[in-house]
Amino acid sequence: MIEAKSVSLTIGPAILVDRVDVTITPGRITAILGPNGAGKSSLLSLLAGERTPSSGQVSLDGRSMGQWRANDLARRRAVVPQSAQLAFPFTVEQVVRLGFALTPPPPPKRAAIIAQAMAAADITHLSDRPMPTLSGGERQRTHFARALAQLAANDDGKGAYLLLDEPTASLDPAHQHGLLAALRSWVRRTNGGAAVVLHDLALAARYAEDVLLLSHGTVAARGAMADLEGAVLERVYGIGFDRLTDSAGQALYVAQGL
Repeated sequence: MIEAKSVSLTIGPAILVDRVDVTITPGRITAILGPNGAGKSSLLSLLAGERTPSSGQVSLDGRSMGQWRANDLARRRAVVPQSAQLAFPFTVEQVVRLGFALTPPPPPKRAAIIAQAMAAADITHLSDRPMPTLSGGERQRTHFARALAQLAANDDGKGAYLLLDEPTASLDPAHQHGLLAALRSWVRRTNGGAAVVLHDLALAARYAEDVLLLSHGTVAARGAMADLEGAVLERVYGIGFDRLTDSAGQALYVAQGL
């Protein structure tokens, strides 16, 4: 598991993350929610080992992130950022193949891994397109496929982790559900763990088992997604919410508007 214990991140006088505890558990998706500036992306960077906490500790399988070599860490976790800029006009397939950069799989497996990752992200038809010609949503799905390829290349049965920062922000509704359904499928198939930063509460309720709700860098709520309460959301977001129930009996919260 990936575990953060009382982690904080400060830059100058700004406290971005303040003594947060969270566990990313194999076989489950954790939705990281909160208003703009709540510390969601900063926390995700700590969970990924991309930043060192100012205090506290983040560990993978009980071993501090700082003790993992880059190649070994790349075998166990992959990150899909909000946006990723490329200096060269790579094609979509070439970007997906970048998932092999640190830990390439045996040559006979490469074509199948690429094909499966691109199919999961619904970008097979974009294979030969240069990245600069793509929409924001198409680029985001390409980086999702790259992350899937990275972990599939090194599937050793020890469990892997996908960390995604607002992966649905640039996607239309069909592709929002498609990407998160593919993420859920990956979690169930591999018993991997996932943490995903989201703003859409309905998507979080549909696909995540667990939730971490942040407010000003601190934890406002954590636990099972089904137990998240409207009163907490109203306090954190400063807006009213209506509680609805979908056809499966899942509680959904919809903002009332101003």
